[in-house]
Amino acid sequence: MTPGVALLALCATVGGELMAPGGDSARGILVNLTAGTVPGQLPHPARPTFVFIHGFNPIPHALHFTMGERLSEAVARRSGAAFNVMAWNWNAATMVGLRGSRNDANAIEQGRALAAALRSVGLAPSQVHLIGHSSGCIVAASASQSLAATTGQRVAQLTLLEPASMYHDSVFDRLAPWASAHVVENYWAEGPSGFGRHAPYPGVRNWQVPTPHPYLGVVSPQHSSHLGVLRWYFLTVEDPNCPAGFNASIFLSGGA
Repeated sequence: MTPGVALLALCATVGGELMAPGGDSARGILVNLTAGTVPGQLPHPARPTFVFIHGFNPIPHALHFTMGERLSEAVARRSGAAFNVMAWNWNAATMVGLRGSRNDANAIEQGRALAAALRSVGLAPSQVHLIGHSSGCIVAASASQSLAATTGQRVAQLTLLEPASMYHDSVFDRLAPWASAHVVENYWAEGPSGFGRHAPYPGVRNWQVPTPHPYLGVVSPQHSSHLGVLRWYFLTVEDPNCPAGFNASIFLSGGA
């Protein structure tokens, strides 16, 4: 066991609901989930901002992801409204065809749309921490690249939660996130139901996350390590003693 694995094993366990029944037709909408806001309210321009981007939704007509809401609730319990918490809702646009290359290209376009949305609400890249899960990592890396290209500023941080191995070419080789983000993190789980892997690129901080049900996750996606990494990250929001996960954000004291 590497030191990173041993360290992370002490921090949090897996739990929480990440999806709910009911279709969602959103094809790319920036949603403000900050504590105390009302629908349509703009984020506070002076506050650091966390932006969560979910991954592939296979049945958007029947369920929708509530991962952004879970992050918002955890941040609110810890810090109130000290941070903006935003989410990119693309439930109905995560799949455009059967070819992986088409879906990856679509995710890159979603990232450019996200970058434009963030600019439109007046958020400076230096105040933005992008957090992507699964194919949402492609969106996050693309948004980071687009913001840097259009503003000349790198985003504060890019956190990649379980980018599947098949996404690494797009995320790391094509989008080169270390050129557009001050900090780049890759959290992944090993085992039969974890789909990520170590990303051997300069400037990328790699953390292997242990999850409690790697084999059960093969037959029960809700218990997969792929989702376990995400749940673990959310739980670190409320565990300030964990030196990784949310606590590694440069927006928190000592996070750099």
